[in-house]
Amino acid sequence: MGFVSMLGLFCWAAAAAIALMTYAVIRTRETALVRRFFLAAGLFTLLMLLDDAFMLHEHILPNVLGIRERYVKIGYLAIAAAFGLGFLRMFIRANFSLLALAGTFLGASLLFDNPAVLRAMGWWEDDFILYVAEDGAKFIGITLWLTYLAKTAIETLGRSMPDQAGISPPASR
Repeated sequence: MGFVSMLGLFCWAAAAAIALMTYAVIRTRETALVRRFFLAAGLFTLLMLLDDAFMLHEHILPNVLGIRERYVKIGYLAIAAAFGLGFLRMFIRANFSLLALAGTFLGASLLFDNPAVLRAMGWWEDDFILYVAEDGAKFIGITLWLTYLAKTAIETLGRSMPDQAGISPPASR
């Protein structure tokens, strides 16, 4: 595992911790939608962390359970789509541009995970190009997802606990 991949795992872990800790802190102070959002975001991020750390979609699920990689990816996309649709209102009102950028880079990483896509785009020269395209896009997407969750958590905690530790709610838009 390379340096960038290891940093990506740390970012996945930080994002999951932020989401789950925010859920724990606000579970009696916020609406059900906001509470469920942080719980679902934390669990989804943990799934992505485990997949990335143990290469579930590339090795474990195909080789041990016989589930083809393409079906695992489709499953992850279905989970992401359900998450996105389930919390669409939350996404639209909280830092949408960060979320859109994170999704764009993570989606590009999925596309670049297939060398045929790079060949069709005329970008395939060697494994280094594949590494830079896929892992670079994935790392940027992960860091943007972490930034999105951190910023959304800070804003939520500021609203839920304005008198605690000097956190002030964000200015209304």
